[in-house]
Amino acid sequence: MTKTVHHLMICAPAMAGLAGQVARALAQGRDRLAEAGYGAAAIGPSASAQIHIDETLIGRVPQGLAGFFPQVGGRARDYAGRLGGPVGRLVITTLPYDLYYPMMWRFLAHRRAVQPFAEMAELLVARERGWVELVSELSAALGARETVILPAPVRGEEALAALVPGASLPMPPAAAQENVPDTGLVMLQRLYRSGATIAPRQIQRLMQFHARQPQPAPLAAFSALEAARLRRRYQADLATLAARPGVRIGAAPELVLAAE
Repeated sequence: MTKTVHHLMICAPAMAGLAGQVARALAQGRDRLAEAGYGAAAIGPSASAQIHIDETLIGRVPQGLAGFFPQVGGRARDYAGRLGGPVGRLVITTLPYDLYYPMMWRFLAHRRAVQPFAEMAELLVARERGWVELVSELSAALGARETVILPAPVRGEEALAALVPGASLPMPPAAAQENVPDTGLVMLQRLYRSGATIAPRQIQRLMQFHARQPQPAPLAAFSALEAARLRRRYQADLATLAARPGVRIGAAPELVLAAE
């Protein structure tokens, strides 16, 4: 009996709803997916599905800030075992380090007390582990035949073209993103550090109020020199990965056009 070949899209945690948008497209386009010869789609690992969307496989946001997802190999091996079949395409979204670390910090700061970003920046810039190590461990653990890396910003159409080429699924609009102003994060951090418990509706009202206030310099940002160093490293990492057999950077242009 031939085992199902699985295709995975791994979204980087905290990446502004892309996983949800792609999941909705797959759910709404089940008929077109079947017509193109694909099996069912699922969120997470499922032996009964062929297409998988996941934004927690590489780890959670705290693990990303603490060590750039150091447990990814073991998590991916467990994931592969739950699929029960080989992995064909592995699609993974990536972001430049100078953008991704602040994004992860803001994601956590919206939810709990965190160390000030300024106290973390030097360590983050000096960290050696990054996308090369993560993608290598992920691909090896899953045994992917092909790896497609999608550098941010990633449009939903591009993600679908990379994950299910030939399916031509319509893409639903992206969900509106909540405005999280820095002055609101400052207030949240004060409340969290005082031990306060804040209801989601209270947080929403707080953010709506602060969205109308003047904003200071970004709470989570690298210096110009740090950001330039991190951008150079990100470009070098993409070049390293692109030179490897079976790895492609970006969905092929003709596939993206066909998906639109």
